[in-house]
Amino acid sequence: MAEKIAGYTSEMCQQAMIDELTELFRGMTFGGQESPKPLQIFKQFLPIQTTDDDEADTNDSPYPCIIVIESSGEQDNEHDPQLVLLQLVICCYDRGIDRQGYVDTVNVKETIMQHFKRKPIFGGVFEVSYPRKWELSDDDADYYYWGIVNLICKTPNGLKNEEVEALI
Repeated sequence: MAEKIAGYTSEMCQQAMIDELTELFRGMTFGGQESPKPLQIFKQFLPIQTTDDDEADTNDSPYPCIIVIESSGEQDNEHDPQLVLLQLVICCYDRGIDRQGYVDTVNVKETIMQHFKRKPIFGGVFEVSYPRKWELSDDDADYYYWGIVNLICKTPNGLKNEEVEALI
């Protein structure tokens, strides 16, 4: 029988990041298919499309959005915190023929980077560490402008080796 999960998990870190971003972008709007609209935030994946492509050019589309992906992690030893790589995939939308839609993507990226420089602790216990990396896509995807922010997040390590502790 599996033991109960104790301590802080990578999924808790992911959910805390979603909560932090939801609050950070509250009240902000970005280019939408029909009009400016709030940024949507998704956990791990975009929702499965349940309708046909008719919504692609309406404000029912999931874009603009951030997808918070729990990508990988590591823990170097039993004393160090677990390091979780969260990838924040940003996609903004703009039909302008001047192809300046990437500016919304850059502004979302900068809002994130500056926020965590000022306040690296989120969810009360998780910490955005360094290095912090970002990248903009140079793919030619009409109307869609992609970017990614990679954040290494520390999760508290409060668990102890019970077998060693029993010997002490």
